[in-house]
Amino acid sequence: MNTPMFTDPISRRKFLGEASCLSVGSSAVISTMLNLRMAGSLSAASSPASGDYKALVCVFLSGGSDSFNMLAPVDTAGYGQYLAAREGIALPAEDLVSLNTTLPDGRELGLQKEMAELHGLFDDGRAAFVANVGTLVEPTSISGINSGTAKLPLGLYSHSDQRLHWQSGLPDDRASLSGWGGRMADLIDDLNGISNVSMNVSLSGINLFQSGAETSVLARSASAVSELVNWNSGSFLPRRAAMETMLDAEYNNALERAFAGIKKNSISAAGEFKAALGGQPPLATGFDSSNDLSMQLKAVAETIAARGPLCKRRQTFFVEMGGWDHHSSLESHPNMLGNLSQAVGEFQQAMVELDLEDEVTLFSASDFGRTLSSNGGGSDHAWGGNQFVVGGAVQGGQVFGTYPELALASSLDTGRGRLIPTTAVDEYFADLALWMGVSPSDLSLVLPNLSRFHDVVSGGAPLGMMGS
Repeated sequence: MNTPMFTDPISRRKFLGEASCLSVGSSAVISTMLNLRMAGSLSAASSPASGDYKALVCVFLSGGSDSFNMLAPVDTAGYGQYLAAREGIALPAEDLVSLNTTLPDGRELGLQKEMAELHGLFDDGRAAFVANVGTLVEPTSISGINSGTAKLPLGLYSHSDQRLHWQSGLPDDRASLSGWGGRMADLIDDLNGISNVSMNVSLSGINLFQSGAETSVLARSASAVSELVNWNSGSFLPRRAAMETMLDAEYNNALERAFAGIKKNSISAAGEFKAALGGQPPLATGFDSSNDLSMQLKAVAETIAARGPLCKRRQTFFVEMGGWDHHSSLESHPNMLGNLSQAVGEFQQAMVELDLEDEVTLFSASDFGRTLSSNGGGSDHAWGGNQFVVGGAVQGGQVFGTYPELALASSLDTGRGRLIPTTAVDEYFADLALWMGVSPSDLSLVLPNLSRFHDVVSGGAPLGMMGS
């Protein structure tokens, strides 16, 4: 059985004097892995008003999404450049629907026609795109790469490495045990009330993004919350009593003590979580049961609906959609984009139903972009790509960052249309972390690499894509 992982409440909670769902610690204890200190600045800058709630939902497109066939130029000159670079894998002009927004250089972008829901959200000002974003150790140029002086992300173009870097926010480190979402949770989890249930919930197993020094990940399936088999059945009660005696025992060995503590917390948290979900009325919003991502996002919406009983005012969620490694053919790509758009549209409608449209922000991430040029059938691993952000707090109807020139051998092309990102993932994620309540002075603990690109203390949010 896969036992869910939950935050151990003892080290951080034992000094809190109240057990109320509205109780908030006067200061947050944050990760010693990053020379953590008492975060008084967080409490001063970010303590929420009563009833305040915010959540981030990461939609990870595993395999490396070909995002230049998701968002492409539709003006005559821009589409001609796109067509020349992409050759046999370029979309027909009629498959791209204009977003009716013009870039500073005069180009007009269109969205793949299967993504009607995302297009509608963009038109309504509830979705935005971030152009050519990717992992960077430092600002990088072709000349720096050619001279060998540029510091590059470890394992550039590698699935495992780039997936790790997107989730850790540490592109020059393969050994990180924490992700930027987990480090953020370490800082702001004390804005939540007391509960055994972690603020980090994953529908796709334990992941690095949500792993922190003090906060862990609750991993569940889209259909159920994992519990010990027969734990609550009458015939199992004698064995349950024996197991509880073993778990309550005082162990001299530190590992045995830790294991018993984690197991006890997991059992109680599973019950708490299941009871909270069971106490909520069913969502009226329809989710397509044949769409796996829809089912994951439905489970996220149901968990958000139970935020009150779970004593949560800050949460993160991780869902995953695989199959984006289109080396041999992009034939299935439009249909996958359609499924992605449908699921995101359903989820956003559920947030409207819950009256939380402004309090929940969904964002996409992926291993990397794809080559502009074809390998004869599909596209290969590359670097920078396009992502999207959805929610009522998003400054929607805009494209943030710099949409690149789609020409082979451009000033960003490292070969075959592998484009150097013009926006670092650190800048993308900084806007989201600040919106969640991390103070500018504490943001370096979440995103240590950010200072190489932007100073949030003096300059504010790097992209400015989020409202209040």
